[in-house]
Amino acid sequence: MEHKSPVCTTCPVSRECKDTAVSWVFLFIGLIATIAVRLVTLLLHLGEFWVKLTWYVGVGGFFIYFLYKYVQDRRLRREIETNRIAEKIGCREGFSEEDYEFLSGIICRLKSRKDAFNYFFIFISSGLVLALAIYQDFF
Repeated sequence: MEHKSPVCTTCPVSRECKDTAVSWVFLFIGLIATIAVRLVTLLLHLGEFWVKLTWYVGVGGFFIYFLYKYVQDRRLRREIETNRIAEKIGCREGFSEEDYEFLSGIICRLKSRKDAFNYFFIFISSGLVLALAIYQDFF
């Protein structure tokens, strides 16, 4: 049985369905920032240097990650406005071939599991560190 790639093969803009190396770099920056911020409380007993280091790595990583996400979302909003997608949907106006390709590209990007993995990772790591901090502080 052959392994299928998670690429949208039926999408007219299939190149956009592939996760870029840049998007993976920013995902890992976000994951490292998540770990660092969650370690701050646990490292209090190791000394001020380690707390500050993890805090700077975490906050700096979040700054970079969310700046990247902001730029991506802003670009998408601008494309939606430029192509008048919301107006066309509201007025039930027909879509051009370019509109269909644009919407296909959005759907392909939304299919990416990187964001879902990132949210899950943040949720699990937050819960784990919260439990460890409570144990450390109260038991």
